[in-house]
Amino acid sequence: MVIFFALSVCAVLVLAALVNCTVGLLTDQRANVSKALLTTGVSLAPNSAPLNARLAEAEMVDDDRDILNVEQRVQRAVNSAPWDYRYRLLLATVKEAGGDRAAAERSLEEALALAPNYTEVHWRLANLLLREGKLARAVVEFRAAISSNVGLLPGTLDLLWRVSSGNLATVRAITPRNPNSQLLLAQFLLKQSRASDAITVFSGIDRNALAGLPEISTFINSLMSEGRLEEARGLWVGLVAGIYAQPGRPLPAVWNGGFESDIAKNLTQFDWVITRNEYAVPVIDASSSHGGSRSLRIDFTGRDTARLDGQVKQTLIVRPGTRYRLECFVKTERLETPEGPRIVVSDNGSSTEIASSDPVRAGSNDWRLVAIDFTSPPNARAVIVTIKRIPKYSYDNPTRGTIWLDDFVLTEISK
Repeated sequence: MVIFFALSVCAVLVLAALVNCTVGLLTDQRANVSKALLTTGVSLAPNSAPLNARLAEAEMVDDDRDILNVEQRVQRAVNSAPWDYRYRLLLATVKEAGGDRAAAERSLEEALALAPNYTEVHWRLANLLLREGKLARAVVEFRAAISSNVGLLPGTLDLLWRVSSGNLATVRAITPRNPNSQLLLAQFLLKQSRASDAITVFSGIDRNALAGLPEISTFINSLMSEGRLEEARGLWVGLVAGIYAQPGRPLPAVWNGGFESDIAKNLTQFDWVITRNEYAVPVIDASSSHGGSRSLRIDFTGRDTARLDGQVKQTLIVRPGTRYRLECFVKTERLETPEGPRIVVSDNGSSTEIASSDPVRAGSNDWRLVAIDFTSPPNARAVIVTIKRIPKYSYDNPTRGTIWLDDFVLTEISK
């Protein structure tokens, strides 16, 4: 009797092991199992939750599916494993396919009670609520899903923007308060031609948290391309220096005119752009200055037909049709040149030259004031200040020596 009992127990264990192995093979998502095999598996293990669920999934894709039969099969899986939220998600899908969205919502809420921290559950419930027209509740679930997976934010912004007919409060409600998410929202609003709202969102982000993010340069560039130059510069100055325009205290028209601040590497839109070429090497010099402690030095390399065009420049914001004076100080040392470089003001849009200084005098000369009066074009919102030397002929003699420039100031000339 003992031997018989032991053999019986072993047989039961072997059978259970075979059934478990079969269930495991049939429910392995990596395996392509036919519906016929799944049906056979269910007949061997009718109360297996994974088998019933996978067979229900296979039946759901049939054109001639029996939705009530599929629902019963999923309900069997739910009853067999009431602690597993996944089967309640599947039941919600079947319920909605059968036209019972209220039952689908209840099933998703039950899944949420079992897995309150799972992104998928919040996401599924949010989308169902949206399809039911329950926008306020959907926003809560979207926010919960996005808080754990910010990659869902761009698509959700686009979806809710369309559903809410461009309601700013709705898209702000689903956006987490962290800097990256707020920056995504600002960029999204800018693409929707809501520049003012985008600027408001962007301005509310802590500038220290934005430091180093490449997206901030993209945002500034987008504002500029939309023609919002004044706002772009205001945000830019706030980012690089933490200062903002105030009544009676406007921002300097020329930024870093004395070259006292280091140039931001990733935010150059309204700062000096300084590059070298084969004819000239511009650098910031701390050994000579007119005011402060630094200046811009340009060393000419002594090559013939020297050209300097765009290696030193800055974008300045102006008012259309307004009279201005640009001033700076220039110093030279052993400058040998057929014609010295000039300070040039050009239209930002067309690159047309508006005004220029006389050529810098050759030789060695101490600091002297250079002033240029000009009127901004009628439609101009910005001008470019640059140091230029353009040869008049296809060949001219080499340019050697050094020039320094310092203390650039732009002032509006009152009528």
